[in-house]
Amino acid sequence: MQRAAAKPAPSHRSGDRTCSFRRSRRSLIAASVGSGRPVRSSARQTLKVTPRTQKRKTPKAAALVNRVETQSVTPPSVKKKTSVAALRSLASNDAAKPSLATDGTLRVVHSISVRPSGTTLRRETVRKRKVVQMPPPMVAPSRMEIPAWMLKECRIEPARAGDQGEILQLLSSLPDAPTKAEFHASVDHPEHDANNRLVARLGGRILGHVEVSPRRIHLCGAVVDAAALDQVAVLPECRGAGHGQRLVKAAERRMRELGAVIGFSRTRIAPSFRELGWSVLGRDGTTVGRPSHILSRILELPARTGEPVTMRQWRHVELPAILRIYKQNVPQFVGPLVRSEAYSRWLISRCAFDSIIVALVGHDRYDLHETTARIVGYAIQDGNRILELLADPEFPGLERDILARVCSEAIENDRQEIIFESSSSDPLHKAIAARDQQRVSGDRMIVAKLFRPLEALRAVAPIVAARMNSEEIRETLELGIDAPDFRGSIIVSKGEATVHPGRVGRSYLRLSDDELVRLLLGQCDPAEAAAAGRLAASTHMAQKLASLLFPRTPLWYPIWDDLTA
Repeated sequence: MQRAAAKPAPSHRSGDRTCSFRRSRRSLIAASVGSGRPVRSSARQTLKVTPRTQKRKTPKAAALVNRVETQSVTPPSVKKKTSVAALRSLASNDAAKPSLATDGTLRVVHSISVRPSGTTLRRETVRKRKVVQMPPPMVAPSRMEIPAWMLKECRIEPARAGDQGEILQLLSSLPDAPTKAEFHASVDHPEHDANNRLVARLGGRILGHVEVSPRRIHLCGAVVDAAALDQVAVLPECRGAGHGQRLVKAAERRMRELGAVIGFSRTRIAPSFRELGWSVLGRDGTTVGRPSHILSRILELPARTGEPVTMRQWRHVELPAILRIYKQNVPQFVGPLVRSEAYSRWLISRCAFDSIIVALVGHDRYDLHETTARIVGYAIQDGNRILELLADPEFPGLERDILARVCSEAIENDRQEIIFESSSSDPLHKAIAARDQQRVSGDRMIVAKLFRPLEALRAVAPIVAARMNSEEIRETLELGIDAPDFRGSIIVSKGEATVHPGRVGRSYLRLSDDELVRLLLGQCDPAEAAAAGRLAASTHMAQKLASLLFPRTPLWYPIWDDLTA
Protein backbone atom coordinates (compact mmCIF):
# COMPACT_ATOMS: atom_id res chain seq x y z
CA MET A 1 0.00 0.00 0.00
CA GLN A 2 1.44 3.19 -1.17
CA ARG A 3 2.02 5.55 1.67
CA ALA A 4 0.67 9.01 1.03
CA ALA A 5 3.25 11.72 1.12
CA ALA A 6 2.84 13.99 4.05
CA LYS A 7 1.98 17.52 3.06
CA PRO A 8 4.27 20.12 4.48
CA ALA A 9 2.68 22.14 7.17
CA PRO A 10 1.87 25.66 6.01
CA SER A 11 4.27 28.26 7.28
CA HIS A 12 2.43 30.81 9.35
CA ARG A 13 5.60 32.68 10.27
CA SER A 14 5.01 35.67 7.96
CA GLY A 15 1.24 35.47 8.30
CA ASP A 16 1.35 35.30 12.07
CA ARG A 17 3.78 38.22 12.14
CA THR A 18 1.49 40.38 9.98
CA CYS A 19 -1.64 39.51 11.90
CA SER A 20 0.07 40.14 15.20
CA PHE A 21 1.24 43.58 14.02
CA ARG A 22 -2.24 44.51 12.78
CA ARG A 23 -3.91 43.42 16.03
CA SER A 24 -1.34 45.33 18.09
CA ARG A 25 -1.72 48.49 16.00
CA ARG A 26 -5.57 48.35 16.14
CA SER A 27 -5.46 48.07 19.91
CA LEU A 28 -3.05 50.95 20.17
CA ILE A 29 -5.13 53.18 17.87
CA ALA A 30 -8.32 52.35 19.77
CA ALA A 31 -6.66 53.16 23.07
CA SER A 32 -5.36 56.48 21.78
CA VAL A 33 -8.72 57.53 20.34
CA GLY A 34 -10.40 56.72 23.62
CA SER A 35 -7.90 58.70 25.66
CA GLY A 36 -7.72 61.67 23.24
CA ARG A 37 -4.00 62.23 23.93
CA PRO A 38 -1.88 62.36 20.74
CA VAL A 39 1.58 61.00 21.06
CA ARG A 40 4.50 60.69 18.65
CA SER A 41 4.00 57.71 16.34
CA SER A 42 7.08 56.01 14.98
CA ALA A 43 7.90 52.62 13.63
CA ARG A 44 10.91 52.55 15.90
CA GLN A 45 8.75 52.86 19.00
CA THR A 46 6.29 50.07 17.83
CA LEU A 47 7.42 46.61 18.86
CA LYS A 48 6.51 43.80 16.47
CA VAL A 49 5.64 40.78 18.58
CA THR A 50 5.98 37.46 16.77
CA PRO A 51 5.79 33.91 17.99
CA ARG A 52 9.57 33.72 17.85
CA THR A 53 9.97 36.86 19.96
CA GLN A 54 7.45 35.54 22.45
CA LYS A 55 9.52 32.40 22.92
CA ARG A 56 12.66 34.52 23.51
CA LYS A 57 10.96 37.00 25.78
CA THR A 58 13.28 38.32 28.47
CA PRO A 59 12.56 40.55 31.45
CA LYS A 60 13.79 43.60 29.48
CA ALA A 61 11.67 42.72 26.46
CA ALA A 62 8.62 42.16 28.66
CA ALA A 63 9.03 45.55 30.25
CA LEU A 64 9.36 47.13 26.81
CA VAL A 65 6.16 45.49 25.58
CA ASN A 66 4.23 46.65 28.63
CA ARG A 67 5.47 50.22 28.12
CA VAL A 68 4.51 50.27 24.45
CA GLU A 69 1.04 48.85 25.14
CA THR A 70 0.33 51.62 27.63
CA GLN A 71 1.20 54.35 25.10
CA SER A 72 -1.38 55.70 22.70
CA VAL A 73 -0.60 56.16 19.01
CA THR A 74 -2.43 58.62 16.82
CA PRO A 75 -3.17 57.26 13.36
CA PRO A 76 -1.79 59.44 10.53
CA SER A 77 -5.23 60.10 9.02
CA VAL A 78 -6.71 61.28 12.32
CA LYS A 79 -3.61 63.34 13.11
CA LYS A 80 -3.77 65.22 9.83
CA LYS A 81 -7.45 66.06 10.28
CA THR A 82 -7.22 67.17 13.87
CA SER A 83 -3.78 68.84 14.00
CA VAL A 84 -4.22 71.45 11.23
CA ALA A 85 -7.15 73.20 12.87
CA ALA A 86 -5.58 72.98 16.27
CA LEU A 87 -2.28 74.19 14.87
CA ARG A 88 -3.67 77.52 13.70
CA SER A 89 -5.28 78.33 16.99
CA LEU A 90 -2.20 77.20 18.88
CA ALA A 91 0.13 79.31 16.76
CA SER A 92 -2.04 82.41 17.10
CA ASN A 93 -2.33 81.98 20.85
CA ASP A 94 1.41 81.39 21.31
CA ALA A 95 2.37 84.27 19.07
CA ALA A 96 -0.01 86.62 20.83
CA LYS A 97 1.06 85.54 24.29
CA PRO A 98 4.83 85.38 24.51
CA SER A 99 6.20 83.56 27.50
CA LEU A 100 8.57 85.00 30.04
CA ALA A 101 11.65 82.98 30.88
CA THR A 102 12.97 82.55 34.37
CA ASP A 103 15.84 85.00 33.74
CA GLY A 104 13.46 87.76 32.69
CA THR A 105 14.07 87.51 28.95
CA LEU A 106 11.17 87.42 26.48
CA ARG A 107 10.54 84.19 24.53
CA VAL A 108 8.33 84.29 21.40
CA VAL A 109 7.41 81.71 18.76
CA HIS A 110 10.01 81.83 16.03
CA SER A 111 8.90 78.96 13.73
CA ILE A 112 6.30 76.13 13.55
CA SER A 113 7.14 72.77 11.98
CA VAL A 114 4.24 70.51 10.90
CA ARG A 115 5.39 66.92 10.48
CA PRO A 116 3.61 63.52 10.46
CA SER A 117 5.44 62.69 13.64
CA GLY A 118 4.07 65.73 15.44
CA THR A 119 4.05 69.53 15.67
CA THR A 120 7.12 71.32 16.86
CA LEU A 121 7.15 74.93 18.09
CA ARG A 122 10.55 76.57 18.29
CA ARG A 123 10.83 79.57 20.52
CA GLU A 124 13.55 82.17 20.38
CA THR A 125 14.75 84.42 23.13
CA VAL A 126 14.49 88.10 22.34
CA ARG A 127 16.99 89.97 24.39
CA LYS A 128 16.93 93.67 24.83
CA ARG A 129 19.62 95.37 22.77
CA LYS A 130 22.32 97.14 24.61
CA VAL A 131 22.51 100.89 24.24
CA VAL A 132 25.35 101.81 21.89
CA GLN A 133 27.50 104.34 23.66
CA MET A 134 29.42 106.56 21.27
CA PRO A 135 33.01 107.32 22.26
CA PRO A 136 33.76 110.86 23.35
CA PRO A 137 34.96 113.24 20.63
CA MET A 138 38.62 112.97 19.74
CA VAL A 139 40.72 115.60 21.43
CA ALA A 140 44.05 116.56 19.98
CA PRO A 141 46.73 115.04 22.17
CA SER A 142 48.60 117.56 24.17
CA ARG A 143 52.24 117.98 23.39
CA MET A 144 54.33 115.63 25.44
CA GLU A 145 56.71 117.21 27.82
CA ILE A 146 60.31 116.94 26.71
CA PRO A 147 62.59 115.30 29.28
CA ALA A 148 64.92 117.64 31.11
CA TRP A 149 68.07 115.90 29.87
CA MET A 150 66.95 116.48 26.28
CA LEU A 151 66.61 120.24 26.81
CA LYS A 152 70.29 120.58 27.48
CA GLU A 153 72.27 122.29 24.76
CA CYS A 154 73.87 119.79 22.45
CA ARG A 155 77.47 119.96 21.27
CA ILE A 156 77.86 120.42 17.51
CA GLU A 157 81.10 119.31 15.94
CA PRO A 158 82.42 117.71 12.74
CA ALA A 159 81.73 114.01 12.34
CA ARG A 160 84.44 111.48 13.07
CA ALA A 161 85.51 108.48 11.03
CA GLY A 162 83.86 106.04 13.45
CA ASP A 163 80.45 107.75 13.32
CA GLN A 164 79.47 106.23 9.98
CA GLY A 165 77.21 103.49 11.34
CA GLU A 166 75.39 105.75 13.79
CA ILE A 167 74.91 108.45 11.13
CA LEU A 168 73.48 105.96 8.63
CA GLN A 169 71.04 104.72 11.26
CA LEU A 170 70.00 108.31 11.97
CA LEU A 171 69.52 109.16 8.27
CA SER A 172 67.41 106.05 7.67
CA SER A 173 64.36 108.01 8.89
CA LEU A 174 64.61 110.45 5.96
CA PRO A 175 62.24 110.03 2.97
CA ASP A 176 65.26 109.72 0.64
CA ALA A 177 67.61 107.91 2.97
CA PRO A 178 71.16 107.60 1.63
CA THR A 179 72.71 104.19 1.24
CA LYS A 180 76.13 103.08 2.39
CA ALA A 181 77.35 103.45 -1.21
CA GLU A 182 76.14 107.06 -1.25
CA PHE A 183 77.90 107.70 2.04
CA HIS A 184 81.16 106.37 0.64
CA ALA A 185 80.70 108.24 -2.66
CA SER A 186 80.57 111.57 -0.82
CA VAL A 187 84.16 110.99 0.27
CA ASP A 188 85.22 111.01 -3.41
CA HIS A 189 83.65 114.42 -4.06
CA PRO A 190 86.17 116.78 -5.71
CA GLU A 191 85.62 119.35 -2.94
CA HIS A 192 85.17 116.94 -0.05
CA ASP A 193 86.02 118.25 3.40
CA ALA A 194 85.45 116.22 6.55
CA ASN A 195 84.56 119.40 8.46
CA ASN A 196 81.48 119.94 6.26
CA ARG A 197 79.58 117.06 7.89
CA LEU A 198 78.29 118.24 11.27
CA VAL A 199 76.68 116.17 14.01
CA ALA A 200 74.95 117.10 17.26
CA ARG A 201 76.03 115.13 20.33
CA LEU A 202 74.33 114.91 23.68
CA GLY A 203 75.59 112.58 26.36
CA GLY A 204 77.89 110.79 23.95
CA ARG A 205 75.06 110.03 21.53
CA ILE A 206 74.52 111.46 18.01
CA LEU A 207 71.04 112.95 17.82
CA GLY A 208 71.35 115.24 14.76
CA HIS A 209 73.14 115.53 11.42
CA VAL A 210 73.60 118.08 8.61
CA GLU A 211 75.89 118.23 5.59
CA VAL A 212 77.25 121.36 3.86
CA SER A 213 78.26 121.06 0.18
CA PRO A 214 80.18 124.00 -1.34
CA ARG A 215 79.04 124.82 -4.87
CA ARG A 216 79.05 127.49 -7.53
CA ILE A 217 75.70 128.38 -9.06
CA HIS A 218 74.35 130.40 -11.96
CA LEU A 219 72.56 133.54 -10.84
CA CYS A 220 70.75 135.22 -13.76
CA GLY A 221 73.73 134.50 -16.01
CA ALA A 222 76.36 135.34 -13.37
CA VAL A 223 78.31 132.82 -11.30
CA VAL A 224 78.53 133.17 -7.52
CA ASP A 225 79.92 131.04 -4.70
CA ALA A 226 77.23 129.17 -2.84
CA ALA A 227 76.67 126.18 -0.60
CA ALA A 228 73.95 123.57 -0.28
CA LEU A 229 72.40 122.32 2.94
CA ASP A 230 71.48 118.65 2.74
CA GLN A 231 70.50 115.65 4.89
CA VAL A 232 69.17 117.59 7.87
CA ALA A 233 67.94 114.99 10.37
CA VAL A 234 67.17 114.77 14.11
CA LEU A 235 66.19 111.71 16.10
CA PRO A 236 62.38 111.47 16.38
CA GLU A 237 62.47 111.31 20.19
CA CYS A 238 64.65 114.44 20.33
CA ARG A 239 62.58 116.67 18.06
CA GLY A 240 61.02 119.81 19.45
CA ALA A 241 63.93 120.62 21.76
CA GLY A 242 65.66 123.05 19.36
CA HIS A 243 68.48 120.74 18.26
CA GLY A 244 67.55 121.07 14.59
CA GLN A 245 67.73 124.86 14.74
CA ARG A 246 71.13 124.70 16.38
CA LEU A 247 72.33 122.40 13.61
CA VAL A 248 71.11 124.75 10.86
CA LYS A 249 72.70 127.77 12.54
CA ALA A 250 75.99 125.90 12.85
CA ALA A 251 75.76 125.01 9.16
CA GLU A 252 75.17 128.69 8.32
CA ARG A 253 78.33 129.62 10.18
CA ARG A 254 80.19 126.96 8.21
CA MET A 255 78.82 128.42 4.95
CA ARG A 256 80.10 131.86 5.85
CA GLU A 257 83.51 130.38 6.64
CA LEU A 258 83.56 128.82 3.16
CA GLY A 259 82.83 132.24 1.60
CA ALA A 260 79.38 131.35 0.29
CA VAL A 261 77.34 134.30 -0.96
CA ILE A 262 74.07 132.41 -0.83
CA GLY A 263 72.87 129.12 0.60
CA PHE A 264 70.38 126.74 -1.01
CA SER A 265 68.48 123.73 0.24
CA ARG A 266 65.78 121.39 -1.04
CA THR A 267 63.59 120.49 1.92
CA ARG A 268 60.18 119.25 3.03
CA ILE A 269 60.16 121.39 6.20
CA ALA A 270 60.15 124.84 4.62
CA PRO A 271 58.22 126.46 7.54
CA SER A 272 61.01 125.48 9.93
CA PHE A 273 63.60 127.06 7.64
CA ARG A 274 61.51 130.20 7.29
CA GLU A 275 61.57 130.65 11.07
CA LEU A 276 65.37 130.82 10.79
CA GLY A 277 65.32 133.56 8.14
CA TRP A 278 65.37 131.45 4.97
CA SER A 279 63.31 132.52 1.95
CA VAL A 280 61.00 130.14 0.10
CA LEU A 281 61.70 130.43 -3.64
CA GLY A 282 59.33 127.83 -5.06
CA ARG A 283 58.60 124.16 -5.60
CA ASP A 284 60.19 121.52 -7.74
CA GLY A 285 58.45 121.32 -11.11
CA THR A 286 57.16 117.73 -11.35
CA THR A 287 54.57 116.32 -13.76
CA VAL A 288 53.25 112.75 -14.09
CA GLY A 289 51.83 111.31 -17.32
CA ARG A 290 51.18 108.06 -19.16
CA PRO A 291 53.61 107.31 -22.01
CA SER A 292 50.89 106.38 -24.51
CA HIS A 293 48.94 109.57 -23.82
CA ILE A 294 52.09 111.68 -24.09
CA LEU A 295 52.90 110.16 -27.48
CA SER A 296 49.41 110.89 -28.77
CA ARG A 297 49.66 114.54 -27.68
CA ILE A 298 53.11 114.92 -29.26
CA LEU A 299 51.80 113.54 -32.57
CA GLU A 300 49.07 116.19 -32.58
CA LEU A 301 51.70 118.97 -32.50
CA PRO A 302 53.38 120.24 -35.68
CA ALA A 303 56.41 118.19 -36.69
CA ARG A 304 59.86 119.66 -36.14
CA THR A 305 61.58 121.08 -39.21
CA GLY A 306 65.31 120.80 -39.71
CA GLU A 307 67.97 118.16 -39.92
CA PRO A 308 66.97 114.62 -38.95
CA VAL A 309 68.45 113.23 -35.76
CA THR A 310 69.27 109.75 -34.52
CA MET A 311 69.12 108.64 -30.90
CA ARG A 312 70.97 105.98 -28.96
CA GLN A 313 72.54 105.29 -25.57
CA TRP A 314 75.48 107.49 -24.67
CA ARG A 315 79.15 106.58 -24.39
CA HIS A 316 81.43 107.76 -21.59
CA VAL A 317 83.68 109.58 -24.06
CA GLU A 318 80.69 111.82 -24.94
CA LEU A 319 80.59 113.50 -21.52
CA PRO A 320 82.15 116.78 -22.83
CA ALA A 321 79.36 117.06 -25.42
CA ILE A 322 76.73 116.67 -22.70
CA LEU A 323 78.46 119.36 -20.63
CA ARG A 324 78.45 121.68 -23.65
CA ILE A 325 74.67 121.38 -24.05
CA TYR A 326 74.21 121.90 -20.30
CA LYS A 327 76.23 125.13 -20.36
CA GLN A 328 74.23 126.41 -23.33
CA ASN A 329 70.94 126.14 -21.40
CA VAL A 330 71.74 127.15 -17.80
CA PRO A 331 72.24 130.95 -18.25
CA GLN A 332 68.48 131.42 -18.59
CA PHE A 333 67.82 129.93 -15.14
CA VAL A 334 68.54 130.74 -11.51
CA GLY A 335 69.99 127.95 -9.39
CA PRO A 336 71.80 125.48 -11.72
CA LEU A 337 75.23 124.34 -10.58
CA VAL A 338 78.45 125.02 -12.42
CA ARG A 339 79.49 121.52 -13.48
CA SER A 340 83.15 121.02 -14.17
CA GLU A 341 84.38 117.90 -15.90
CA ALA A 342 85.74 116.49 -12.62
CA TYR A 343 82.43 117.12 -10.87
CA SER A 344 80.48 115.58 -13.78
CA ARG A 345 82.60 112.45 -13.71
CA TRP A 346 81.92 112.17 -9.99
CA LEU A 347 78.18 112.41 -10.75
CA ILE A 348 78.53 109.61 -13.28
CA SER A 349 80.52 107.45 -10.86
CA ARG A 350 77.75 107.70 -8.22
CA CYS A 351 75.43 105.79 -10.60
CA ALA A 352 72.45 107.91 -9.57
CA PHE A 353 70.79 107.22 -12.94
CA ASP A 354 69.82 104.31 -15.19
CA SER A 355 70.50 105.53 -18.71
CA ILE A 356 71.39 108.57 -20.81
CA ILE A 357 69.95 108.99 -24.30
CA VAL A 358 71.76 111.30 -26.74
CA ALA A 359 70.47 112.82 -29.99
CA LEU A 360 72.95 113.16 -32.87
CA VAL A 361 72.97 114.96 -36.19
CA GLY A 362 75.02 113.44 -38.98
CA HIS A 363 76.57 110.04 -39.62
CA ASP A 364 76.87 108.18 -36.33
CA ARG A 365 80.37 106.82 -35.99
CA TYR A 366 82.74 106.34 -33.07
CA ASP A 367 84.27 109.84 -33.04
CA LEU A 368 85.88 111.57 -30.06
CA HIS A 369 85.81 115.09 -31.52
CA GLU A 370 82.30 115.09 -33.08
CA THR A 371 83.60 115.71 -36.59
CA THR A 372 81.08 113.45 -38.33
CA ALA A 373 78.20 113.40 -35.81
CA ARG A 374 77.26 116.20 -33.45
CA ILE A 375 75.40 115.62 -30.20
CA VAL A 376 72.54 118.11 -29.96
CA GLY A 377 70.47 116.81 -27.03
CA TYR A 378 70.30 114.35 -24.15
CA ALA A 379 67.96 112.92 -21.53
CA ILE A 380 68.99 111.44 -18.16
CA GLN A 381 66.63 108.82 -16.69
CA ASP A 382 66.31 107.01 -13.40
CA GLY A 383 63.66 104.33 -13.74
CA ASN A 384 60.48 106.11 -14.79
CA ARG A 385 61.84 109.54 -13.80
CA ILE A 386 63.29 112.00 -16.30
CA LEU A 387 65.91 113.91 -14.33
CA GLU A 388 67.18 116.18 -17.12
CA LEU A 389 66.12 116.75 -20.73
CA LEU A 390 68.00 119.46 -22.62
CA ALA A 391 68.70 120.23 -26.28
CA ASP A 392 70.85 122.60 -28.29
CA PRO A 393 69.10 126.01 -28.63
CA GLU A 394 69.83 125.86 -32.37
CA PHE A 395 67.37 122.96 -32.68
CA PRO A 396 64.01 124.22 -31.39
CA GLY A 397 61.47 121.50 -30.77
CA LEU A 398 64.05 118.75 -30.41
CA GLU A 399 63.04 118.26 -26.77
CA ARG A 400 59.69 116.82 -27.93
CA ASP A 401 61.44 114.26 -30.14
CA ILE A 402 63.66 113.17 -27.26
CA LEU A 403 60.60 112.92 -25.00
CA ALA A 404 58.86 110.75 -27.61
CA ARG A 405 61.86 108.41 -27.65
CA VAL A 406 61.78 108.15 -23.85
CA CYS A 407 58.05 107.33 -23.95
CA SER A 408 58.60 104.64 -26.59
CA GLU A 409 61.20 102.93 -24.42
CA ALA A 410 58.91 103.23 -21.39
CA ILE A 411 56.13 101.41 -23.29
CA GLU A 412 58.56 98.67 -24.31
CA ASN A 413 59.61 98.25 -20.67
CA ASP A 414 55.95 98.17 -19.51
CA ARG A 415 56.18 101.38 -17.48
CA GLN A 416 52.75 102.78 -16.81
CA GLU A 417 53.74 106.36 -16.02
CA ILE A 418 56.55 108.86 -16.47
CA ILE A 419 57.64 111.50 -13.95
CA PHE A 420 59.17 114.58 -15.54
CA GLU A 421 61.25 116.82 -13.26
CA SER A 422 62.42 120.18 -14.55
CA SER A 423 61.87 123.89 -14.15
CA SER A 424 58.26 124.96 -13.66
CA SER A 425 58.59 127.12 -16.78
CA ASP A 426 59.53 124.18 -19.03
CA PRO A 427 56.96 123.87 -21.87
CA LEU A 428 57.23 120.07 -21.79
CA HIS A 429 55.03 120.02 -18.69
CA LYS A 430 52.04 120.83 -20.91
CA ALA A 431 52.87 117.97 -23.28
CA ILE A 432 53.13 115.48 -20.42
CA ALA A 433 50.12 116.50 -18.35
CA ALA A 434 46.60 115.86 -19.63
CA ARG A 435 44.29 118.76 -20.35
CA ASP A 436 42.27 118.15 -17.19
CA GLN A 437 45.30 117.22 -15.07
CA GLN A 438 47.21 119.56 -12.85
CA ARG A 439 50.91 119.39 -12.21
CA VAL A 440 52.12 117.39 -9.28
CA SER A 441 54.44 119.74 -7.45
CA GLY A 442 55.09 117.47 -4.51
CA ASP A 443 56.14 118.71 -1.09
CA ARG A 444 59.78 119.55 -1.86
CA MET A 445 60.47 123.26 -1.54
CA ILE A 446 63.56 125.21 -2.57
CA VAL A 447 64.73 127.67 0.09
CA ALA A 448 67.64 130.11 0.08
CA LYS A 449 69.39 132.53 2.40
CA LEU A 450 71.57 135.48 1.42
CA PHE A 451 74.77 135.79 3.44
CA ARG A 452 76.48 138.60 1.48
CA PRO A 453 73.92 140.84 -0.23
CA LEU A 454 76.52 143.35 -1.44
CA GLU A 455 78.52 140.71 -3.32
CA ALA A 456 75.35 139.22 -4.79
CA LEU A 457 74.25 142.63 -6.10
CA ARG A 458 77.68 143.29 -7.57
CA ALA A 459 77.58 139.88 -9.29
CA VAL A 460 74.28 140.61 -11.06
CA ALA A 461 75.13 144.25 -11.89
CA PRO A 462 76.81 143.42 -15.27
CA ILE A 463 73.79 141.31 -16.23
CA VAL A 464 71.51 144.25 -15.40
CA ALA A 465 73.61 146.60 -17.55
CA ALA A 466 73.58 144.16 -20.48
CA ARG A 467 69.82 143.85 -20.20
CA MET A 468 69.40 147.65 -20.35
CA ASN A 469 71.67 147.84 -23.41
CA SER A 470 69.67 145.15 -25.18
CA GLU A 471 66.52 147.19 -24.62
CA GLU A 472 68.34 150.36 -25.85
CA ILE A 473 67.80 152.33 -22.64
CA ARG A 474 70.43 155.09 -22.53
CA GLU A 475 69.12 157.06 -19.57
CA THR A 476 70.74 156.97 -16.14
CA LEU A 477 68.76 154.78 -13.79
CA GLU A 478 69.13 154.58 -10.02
CA LEU A 479 67.27 152.28 -7.65
CA GLY A 480 67.83 152.21 -3.90
CA ILE A 481 67.29 149.22 -1.60
CA ASP A 482 66.54 149.59 2.09
CA ALA A 483 66.55 146.27 3.96
CA PRO A 484 67.58 145.30 7.51
CA ASP A 485 70.77 143.56 6.31
CA PHE A 486 71.60 145.79 3.34
CA ARG A 487 71.29 149.44 2.46
CA GLY A 488 72.55 150.70 -0.89
CA SER A 489 71.68 151.45 -4.51
CA ILE A 490 72.49 150.32 -8.04
CA ILE A 491 73.11 152.91 -10.79
CA VAL A 492 73.04 152.08 -14.51
CA SER A 493 74.69 154.69 -16.73
CA LYS A 494 76.40 154.54 -20.14
CA GLY A 495 76.05 150.79 -20.43
CA GLU A 496 77.59 150.04 -17.04
CA ALA A 497 76.12 149.25 -13.64
CA THR A 498 77.70 150.16 -10.31
CA VAL A 499 76.70 149.42 -6.73
CA HIS A 500 76.93 152.08 -4.01
CA PRO A 501 76.50 150.75 -0.45
CA GLY A 502 74.95 153.06 2.16
CA ARG A 503 73.08 155.23 -0.35
CA VAL A 504 69.42 154.76 -1.27
CA GLY A 505 68.58 157.94 -3.23
CA ARG A 506 65.14 159.32 -3.94
CA SER A 507 63.57 156.26 -5.57
CA TYR A 508 64.08 153.25 -3.36
CA LEU A 509 62.39 150.10 -2.10
CA ARG A 510 61.81 149.28 1.55
CA LEU A 511 61.53 145.52 2.02
CA SER A 512 62.46 142.68 4.35
CA ASP A 513 65.48 140.41 4.01
CA ASP A 514 63.17 137.61 2.93
CA GLU A 515 61.85 139.66 0.01
CA LEU A 516 65.33 140.96 -0.84
CA VAL A 517 66.50 137.41 -1.56
CA ARG A 518 63.59 136.82 -3.93
CA LEU A 519 64.18 140.16 -5.65
CA LEU A 520 67.87 139.52 -6.36
CA LEU A 521 67.17 135.93 -7.46
CA GLY A 522 64.44 136.98 -9.88
CA GLN A 523 61.57 135.35 -7.94
CA CYS A 524 59.76 138.55 -6.90
CA ASP A 525 57.09 140.48 -8.77
CA PRO A 526 57.33 144.05 -7.38
CA ALA A 527 53.72 144.89 -8.24
CA GLU A 528 52.41 141.74 -6.57
CA ALA A 529 54.67 142.19 -3.53
CA ALA A 530 53.55 145.82 -3.15
CA ALA A 531 49.90 144.78 -3.30
CA ALA A 532 50.53 142.12 -0.64
CA GLY A 533 52.34 144.59 1.63
CA ARG A 534 55.70 142.84 1.46
CA LEU A 535 57.34 145.74 -0.41
CA ALA A 536 56.96 149.51 -0.19
CA ALA A 537 58.18 151.84 -2.97
CA SER A 538 59.03 155.46 -2.20
CA THR A 539 57.89 156.56 -5.67
CA HIS A 540 55.94 155.08 -8.52
CA MET A 541 59.14 155.15 -10.59
CA ALA A 542 60.92 152.94 -8.02
CA GLN A 543 58.42 150.12 -8.55
CA LYS A 544 58.82 150.38 -12.34
CA LEU A 545 62.61 150.35 -12.06
CA ALA A 546 62.46 147.23 -9.87
CA SER A 547 60.42 145.40 -12.53
CA LEU A 548 62.85 146.59 -15.23
CA LEU A 549 66.14 145.82 -13.47
CA PHE A 550 65.09 142.57 -11.71
CA PRO A 551 62.54 140.77 -13.91
CA ARG A 552 61.14 137.34 -13.15
CA THR A 553 63.64 134.59 -14.02
CA PRO A 554 62.85 130.84 -14.20
CA LEU A 555 64.06 128.84 -11.21
CA TRP A 556 65.71 125.47 -11.78
CA TYR A 557 67.59 123.59 -9.10
CA PRO A 558 68.55 120.29 -10.84
CA ILE A 559 67.45 117.18 -8.99
CA TRP A 560 70.26 115.04 -10.41
CA ASP A 561 72.87 116.78 -8.23
CA ASP A 562 70.95 115.91 -5.04
CA LEU A 563 69.65 112.47 -5.99
CA THR A 564 70.83 109.67 -3.72
CA ALA A 565 72.85 106.91 -5.34
